[in-house]
Amino acid sequence: MTGATLDGIGLTKRFGGLTAVDDVSVRTEPGSVTALIGPNGAGKTTLFQCLTGSERPDAGQVLLDGVDITRRTPDARARLGIGRTFQRLSVFPTMTVADNLGVGAENRTSAPAALRIAALLGGILGLPVVNERKHRPRVEEVLDLLGLGEVRDTVAGTLPTGTLRLVELGRALCHDPRVLLLDEPASGLDTNETQHLQDVLRSVAESGVAVLLVEHDVDLVFDVADRVYAMAEGRLIASGAAADVRSDPAVLEAYLDVSVS
Repeated sequence: MTGATLDGIGLTKRFGGLTAVDDVSVRTEPGSVTALIGPNGAGKTTLFQCLTGSERPDAGQVLLDGVDITRRTPDARARLGIGRTFQRLSVFPTMTVADNLGVGAENRTSAPAALRIAALLGGILGLPVVNERKHRPRVEEVLDLLGLGEVRDTVAGTLPTGTLRLVELGRALCHDPRVLLLDEPASGLDTNETQHLQDVLRSVAESGVAVLLVEHDVDLVFDVADRVYAMAEGRLIASGAAADVRSDPAVLEAYLDVSVS
């Protein structure tokens, strides 16, 4: 895979009189895992939404390989190679695991939106996914990477939350993203699944993709991330190598609940 650099520069987002994100800059580079941490209400999700296009910042820019995409829609960003997962599970429960991944693979095409939507609706209704044969090798590759081969033909709605997290990740990977944005990917995973996720994230980054995750599991973050950004009250309080951020006094006090006097 060929990755891309995603920059958020001086991003600010206000909701009425509340400044949820206050002049924050982050960078995610190809071949590396970047993590965004902070307590509840720190502004992580709002920043993430600005990067994905779900929210438009009041100030600042979002750049993809130096090109301004601040005003691009989420769909347009996806077509440019930005893949994402969601904090709340977003899978098609009546479709099999393989067909869920096939939807992501189908979106790699340059087909008009109407045809892609028709393919999606057909899959939900149990009809063959358009170009299934064309995309099958990529689907099988991702099923193998995520260890989902045994449930490839299982209807997604019958699977536990931890497995569905991997299905959602698999769908994003089948889109062949240049940048992969993950919103709490370890939520609902047990210890073994979290360890497997860590291995997958490292493998994805080593393939050249730029990976950014928002995550509450600090052990996962500090084990897998090359660079960590820590937020509190809408602002960055620390950034740098994982080991440096983990020992930063401001992070210990604001996020890890360790008082530093």
